[in-house]
Amino acid sequence: MRKIYYFCAAVLICLTLLASAQENQESRVEQLRARLAPALELSIEELQLALSIKVHETFNGASIIADDGEQTFLGKIDSTVVGDSIFNELGRYGSKFGAKSTCNDFGRYGGEFATHSPFNEFTSSPPFIVKNGKVIGHLTVNDLLQDAVDPNWLKMFYK
Repeated sequence: MRKIYYFCAAVLICLTLLASAQENQESRVEQLRARLAPALELSIEELQLALSIKVHETFNGASIIADDGEQTFLGKIDSTVVGDSIFNELGRYGSKFGAKSTCNDFGRYGGEFATHSPFNEFTSSPPFIVKNGKVIGHLTVNDLLQDAVDPNWLKMFYK
């Protein structure tokens, strides 16, 4: 009988916590909606352009630095025509063959399995994104890491 009582009490506590979390989520959504009210009047095309501008302001020119203990430079976030861009498929940092390219599936810094690769979904040491001397994120598909920036998502803005 006592076990049933404790079980019911635990279920009641869980339901109370769940309801509270849902109320918090709804409150946060409403606060965000109020903050974004002017932006919500824009068209989808205008919002896409605004996002592209924000992404470029935030990341353009940032360096990609390996978390390998040596702070190896792995290129910059920039246009596909810039020589040291990680998105320049003909450059040393964006090609499939460069030793320091995150696009080299068989290199130390690329592919799904390399410890320091942004494409390894389980890595705990993806490359840093550094701008103006500050780490502003981690280039990684591992969305469990704080400040993760998916390289596939980012590439959409630099085609």
